[in-house]
Amino acid sequence: MFLKLRPFFYSLIFLLGLETIVLWRSHVALIIFCLLLFSIYQGRSVGKKWKFAVLPAFFTLSASALLYLITVPYEQQTFIWLTFGMYYLALFGAYRLNEYSLDQTARAMNMAATVSTIFFTYTASYGLYLNFLVPLWVLMLVYLVVTLLVSFQYFSIIKEGDKRIVWVYSFMLSLAMAEMIWTINFWPFGYLTVGAIALILYYVLWDLIQSYFLNLLSQRRVVANIIFFSVVIALVLLSSKWIPVI
Repeated sequence: MFLKLRPFFYSLIFLLGLETIVLWRSHVALIIFCLLLFSIYQGRSVGKKWKFAVLPAFFTLSASALLYLITVPYEQQTFIWLTFGMYYLALFGAYRLNEYSLDQTARAMNMAATVSTIFFTYTASYGLYLNFLVPLWVLMLVYLVVTLLVSFQYFSIIKEGDKRIVWVYSFMLSLAMAEMIWTINFWPFGYLTVGAIALILYYVLWDLIQSYFLNLLSQRRVVANIIFFSVVIALVLLSSKWIPVI
């Protein structure tokens, strides 16, 4: 069953919060703060563990920031409804994982919400960095903290019972992404292109760590990942404008 009343009701409140941001832009900070507290509480309430509050919290912050950068009305509404669906998956996945931690469908929901949160965060934070002249160290810190906590939340689901090793690999991944954004910062691209490239790089490392935890890591998998995602990055670069879009 893919419809549960509590997660669906909480997701509707989230949707109304995003609509309020569009209609009431003079109080954006207050609305986002209320949505953040709401998401933290409901993630903990639905999943029964604090780690399940990580995705709703960062998803709320990143989606709100990205919505603030979108100015075309129909694009705003499309984005709001897409985020509503992903927010529901995050809460519903947490609910099902609390019921049964080996639920593969729930893990897939959590994985989809994880990737979406990472992409929204990378894109929105770089967009704010370009538009509001945020210091580079702040951007790197955002990449570091969000990658660390979101990755830990996911890896702790597939690698239960060994939090130390999960923290270590999550920190290594977050440190790598912070260094990558420092390098990407010198590239002449807008925030959507940078967000897409950063997500691809994150996914390569994330998949290798996940494969290691699941005992699926092999030399063939590493080579296949490198080749495939190198081609994807090349296609993104070739199809993008080589001038920052602010």
